[in-house]
Amino acid sequence: MGFYYLSIISLSLLILFYIIGTVVLLEIWKRRREDKHRALKMVLLFMLLYFAPVAEELWIAWNFGHLCKKDAGIFINKVVEVDGFYDDTRPTTPVPLTKQAADDLDRSGYRFYEMVYRDLKGGPNKVVRLEKIDEVWVPVTLDRPTAKYHYSRDQYGIPTSHKINRQEARVFDSVSGEVVGRYIAYSRGPHWFFIGLAAPRMGCDGPDMGPNTKYSPLIYEQVLRPSPRS
Repeated sequence: MGFYYLSIISLSLLILFYIIGTVVLLEIWKRRREDKHRALKMVLLFMLLYFAPVAEELWIAWNFGHLCKKDAGIFINKVVEVDGFYDDTRPTTPVPLTKQAADDLDRSGYRFYEMVYRDLKGGPNKVVRLEKIDEVWVPVTLDRPTAKYHYSRDQYGIPTSHKINRQEARVFDSVSGEVVGRYIAYSRGPHWFFIGLAAPRMGCDGPDMGPNTKYSPLIYEQVLRPSPRS
């Protein structure tokens, strides 16, 4: 189970709630001496008192742990050599690159990159293809990707259970539709009684449930190897 971070304030308030609730129920026990079924009723009330406040946390923690063990992690079906790929997670524009951006592309080792060119006026997105010509990265605007392999990810994640999100990054063959590699991570939110200066999300990208990610979500680095330059 993947329990949320402890907060001294939250824990103190929960203990105080239990103490007050226990005192109230014991007082009710004393006043219901003539009730033949008071023992059963009090057992039910005590169970409700102790279980109800943490029921949500138990439910989230169980689901979070189950999902992390079920399919969180990196899954590679095959590794391929490519000249480049289409990345729909990195928006760009068809303008000359800065030296820093060009150096980053050089270090990655691919011969070309295709990136999404978002239409901010609401029209269809286009594609910017960056290819090195005469030692200069030249941008060209295309209507659609030409690269065989595409890299994409769920930008904000997809809710899969109460306060749990699933995020997936994948590389797939745009011709056959085959997924050659995927990275899956889950994150969970705090329980209702959490009180703290911040409420950070807890994530996992493997069966050990985190609390922090262990792998890089850039799955294309694992499955798309740059072709040797001639």
